[in-house]
Amino acid sequence: MNQTRMRASALAATAVSFCGILATAQPAAAAETCTTKDNSRIIAMSGAIPETWVGIPTCVEALPGDKVRGTFRFHWKVGPNDGQSDFTSKRFTSFKVTVRLESRFPGGADTVVTSKTCDFAEDINKALESNPNAEVGCVTPAAALDHGKQWSGDATAVYDVAGDNKGPITWNLNGSPLMS
Repeated sequence: MNQTRMRASALAATAVSFCGILATAQPAAAAETCTTKDNSRIIAMSGAIPETWVGIPTCVEALPGDKVRGTFRFHWKVGPNDGQSDFTSKRFTSFKVTVRLESRFPGGADTVVTSKTCDFAEDINKALESNPNAEVGCVTPAAALDHGKQWSGDATAVYDVAGDNKGPITWNLNGSPLMS
């Protein structure tokens, strides 16, 4: 098996085990429902930079005081260090994720209630060298919870890999299950 395939296989195995941990980890204090479909991918990097696995589970969270918000936790993991990989170069020109809190009447269409865009390029580029496994998050402003509606968290990522000359890539993430 060639070295690139071995690195990708090791990274994929790590990502699968990490997803299992994410699927079961829930904060005890908040009523939250998160993505059950896979919101992860392995992103190939240019040159000798190892590929990077990213996972972005989207959630909707009920807060005290009849409030609700959309959230996500952005996770990443860098491929294994084979001794020849470049762990210091810039990986992303940009990596922005927009999280949306959406509501709908049962059987109706989603309506965006609030949203927030977070830019993680600097966080990822700085952290990958010193902390190849990390997590950051982003939340929408809270909105008043209308119990007659269903609520969900949704997100879209737009990222640009440094040096690949492909430009920005849009990734429409799977939204959270509905919360009533």
